[in-house]
Amino acid sequence: MSEPEIGLAFTPDPWVEALHRHCSDHGGARVRALIVEPEVALEESYDVLVAGHRWPALTLAFVDALHARGCPVLGVYDREEPAGRAHLRSLGVDAVIEADAGEGAVVRAVSVLVGARSRPGPDPVPVETGSAGSGALIAVGGGGGTGRTEVALALAVALARRAATVLVDADDSGPALAIRLGVEPTPNLCDAVDAVEHGRGDLPASLRTIGRGGPEVLVGLGHADGWSQVRPGEVCRVVARLAADAGYIVSDGAGPLDDLPTGLGRSRYATARALVIEAAACVGVFEPAPAGIARILEWVAQVRGLAPEVPVLLAANRAPGDRFRRREVVAALTDVIPGAPVVFLPTDPRVAEAAWAGIPVTGGPFARSVAVLADEVAAACPAVEVAA
Repeated sequence: MSEPEIGLAFTPDPWVEALHRHCSDHGGARVRALIVEPEVALEESYDVLVAGHRWPALTLAFVDALHARGCPVLGVYDREEPAGRAHLRSLGVDAVIEADAGEGAVVRAVSVLVGARSRPGPDPVPVETGSAGSGALIAVGGGGGTGRTEVALALAVALARRAATVLVDADDSGPALAIRLGVEPTPNLCDAVDAVEHGRGDLPASLRTIGRGGPEVLVGLGHADGWSQVRPGEVCRVVARLAADAGYIVSDGAGPLDDLPTGLGRSRYATARALVIEAAACVGVFEPAPAGIARILEWVAQVRGLAPEVPVLLAANRAPGDRFRRREVVAALTDVIPGAPVVFLPTDPRVAEAAWAGIPVTGGPFARSVAVLADEVAAACPAVEVAA
């Protein structure tokens, strides 16, 4: 019988290094992956995850996601911290063991879990780890200063006439939805993550309904610096949970998609890239001028690099009414992106009036044009059948 393979969650606890060394020197099990970020744990292949109670990525939703893959979890706790054992049990791990039980005991516990998994039993309940619920994720992106948040809000309002819709502010550089709507910054995305990942609170309590029959809204973090505490996978799992009960999830946040290091062990804009990968369609908002066209072409190239098959729709915001100029814009875009739908959203004084009032735009040329954009989105995502 081959040795079981371990995914070992990395923490500074002495038992982690001791277990790694024991497996290398004495066998009995093999450390297949030393894991820092939870996304890696869901990508690698191994028989059992071994993680201590201090590993911050070990959450209720994360354990459920591993169980959905058929992977058991062995939790390790400090004997002098009995709360650690209770915490592990509350997360639903398959077995727990004291950190000072010895490396051989940990290896034997791993073997027991692998043997139990190999015996016939009920199939695990599927748990979504991305955004693939019953609803479709629409990632709205493009450059800053283009009115992207306004377009995302209006698009969510238009889609809510077709199906239950949730608008999520996932902008990790400049969250603005709470300010735009004039609402309190809490509850917000952090509360939603706590509800999904840790079972603290209720996910629906994190949402607000905008207007009668309008979309539900999940506002972003109070400050962009807070994103250092939120992982892309956590946001995707929140979106997945929301998508289980909604026809559309509109995400405002797929702005810059550059892979920029932050010095915090992850990249800036990592959440934006994760949402693009999970999206059913992407909407790029841009200024219909030479510089704006150049930026949106770069953004589309980044989307194509992340998710080559995802449909891309373009929204030219504050567009000129001149037909000749509009034809020039379409020609410049379709030379590089053939077949991509381009919807022109005209300048409309109702937009500024609605922003000052903290309400979505209703009526007028801007709202009517966004309704056309919603038609294009619905055509790109025909599988949505959840009724509002």
